[in-house]
Amino acid sequence: MSLEDFQADLRRSYVGGGPGAIVSGMVWALAAILTARSGVSTGFAALFLGGILIFPIGTAICRLAFKQNGPDPSNPGGRIVIETLPAMFLGLFIAYLFIDIKPELVFPIAAMAVGAHYFGFRTAYGDLIYWILGGLMVAVGAFAALGSVTLPIETTTTIAVLEILFGLILTVRSLPKKAT
Repeated sequence: MSLEDFQADLRRSYVGGGPGAIVSGMVWALAAILTARSGVSTGFAALFLGGILIFPIGTAICRLAFKQNGPDPSNPGGRIVIETLPAMFLGLFIAYLFIDIKPELVFPIAAMAVGAHYFGFRTAYGDLIYWILGGLMVAVGAFAALGSVTLPIETTTTIAVLEILFGLILTVRSLPKKAT
């Protein structure tokens, strides 16, 4: 299977990855709500536990709503995404360590970790938009962590909006074109 073939297979199977990004954005939105109501610890728990459900829920949406089967079993592209997980989990662990000592850094660090995770999606899906999304998420996290830029909305909400917006773009771009 060539690089272009496995990328096309992943884009088809996961509707460009859009549903997964939308689900991730919704998890960040839930974290924003719970953080506002119950604090950083609760919001981070929602982000972490919800994050574990992103792939299964996104895959279910692809299968049920978009009638897409999974990728070809010989497709090596999924491994690229999996190989970015350890670094993301390390970043989330580091974010967790800050809950009690510097809670204002928890979500900026998490945003950078998740944003960096998206860089591998560029190769997996063959879509430059993942570098843009990942770069924006890392930038939001970095600016928030440095305190050099006051974001118009909290980091969690900013990341939620970015992921949902990019997820919608990815999904719409991946829908089959209707013959005219």
